[in-house]
Amino acid sequence: MLKTRHENDRPADPRCVETREVPAAFLRLQSPREQVALPYSSLIKLSLKTDGTALELSYVTHRVTVIGKNLGEIYKAVAEVEARLLTVVAEDFADAASLPSYTALVREIRIEPLDADERRKR
Repeated sequence: MLKTRHENDRPADPRCVETREVPAAFLRLQSPREQVALPYSSLIKLSLKTDGTALELSYVTHRVTVIGKNLGEIYKAVAEVEARLLTVVAEDFADAASLPSYTALVREIRIEPLDADERRKR
């Protein structure tokens, strides 16, 4: 039986992050343009803007920028090696304004390979 959503129902969870208690070997990143899995072993820096709208992951070979809101949950999951998948919310997800303030919402993931000069600097 199909359930219809009423106006006073809680908005759907966008599920932008999947975690598990056992440390993950790779962090999978999915955007509408690409899917990439990068090993935690090559993650050298993780930083979060104080307003929780941008997260940067610096790998030996790549720079990953995650844009959204309430990204503190994702920061913590990655720092504890529990995040296994980050994904961009569907474009038709219209309930962003009504999400609880602690729910992570990923709008964009940019994955940039580093050139040889940038890799040597690391």
